[in-house]
Amino acid sequence: MDADYNVKDEFEVIFFRNVMIYFDKPTQEAVINKLCRNLKPGGYLFVGHSESLAGLNIPVAPVASAVFRKGA
Repeated sequence: MDADYNVKDEFEVIFFRNVMIYFDKPTQEAVINKLCRNLKPGGYLFVGHSESLAGLNIPVAPVASAVFRKGA
């Protein structure tokens, strides 16, 4: 829950599966936005099939079930 994850690299793929179910919506949004800081434009974010990003203000769009892509 740190303000920064202290990761300097950017990634083409991030797997974040079956974790968000433990957070409330504001925390989910904050965590996803922090992860996306390290996701390259056009990169993919994979979440668990039971997890939803609906209604969150985040820089990724759905491309398949549980798969999201960051804009270029």
